[in-house]
Amino acid sequence: MSAKTFFQQLVSEISAVYDENEAKSIVYLVLEHFQGISKTDILLDNPLKEVFDYQDIITRLKNHEPVQYIIGETEFYGRRFKVSPATLIPRPETEELVELTLNTFQDLVKNKLIVSNPKILDIGTGTGCIAISVGGGIDNASVTAYDISTKALQIAQENAVTNKVKVDFEEVNFLDESKHESLPMFDIILSNPPYVTNFEKHEMEKNVLAYEPHLALFVEDGNPLIFYKAIAKFAKKHLSVNGFCIVEINQSFGLETAALFWDEGFSSVEVVKDFFGRDRMVKAHL
Repeated sequence: MSAKTFFQQLVSEISAVYDENEAKSIVYLVLEHFQGISKTDILLDNPLKEVFDYQDIITRLKNHEPVQYIIGETEFYGRRFKVSPATLIPRPETEELVELTLNTFQDLVKNKLIVSNPKILDIGTGTGCIAISVGGGIDNASVTAYDISTKALQIAQENAVTNKVKVDFEEVNFLDESKHESLPMFDIILSNPPYVTNFEKHEMEKNVLAYEPHLALFVEDGNPLIFYKAIAKFAKKHLSVNGFCIVEINQSFGLETAALFWDEGFSSVEVVKDFFGRDRMVKAHL
């Protein structure tokens, strides 16, 4: 059987669940990961040396299991990251948080407003994608990352080793503010905390609801900004002079999230839109 024929066969098997473009993208990932079959092999219709049995994988895909969990990894900001059901799958929008952080840091360094070897904190690190990507983009950075999940921290540590970026991972329940006073100072504080309300669940894809960790996704309807309140309060006391904080946000609460930082006395607060034009981040400077 040729690579192209096998590719088309697998796409056809999942086409009832995914649209054509998404089905093709998924099958490309699966064939590359499990058999090393590239897009070039498919386009050139190269013959296959052997054909694996993909029925178990097809069944999992038909059940809406994310392909990233099936192959056990995903790409984020040019790096490979291991993922598991204990971790949220990194999103392309979060790459914009990394980009904004690196650009903001470079601007401050250029104007000699921040140290060139910053201490960075990532709150709710998950796979470690933010901590590792930012740490890997700043020479001599000292990076710390918190998460409440032991299993997520194990995955994050593996990702740091694989990507050769030193990060100090700590198991911390950040909402326990009684522990905040003992925590150190930082130059940059980052976070992509849980921010989806239970009310918004009906808008989410089946694969997200069924497979991704709800601990990393959802907050109660009655207190949707619970993490941002804690982050703003912490950042006010634990950021160095000219330090800054960037958080990914729920697009429905852009101004409300920004107001939390204004209320804590930050000198500059900005709601930043993503490449879809939606409120996606808040950047705050002391």
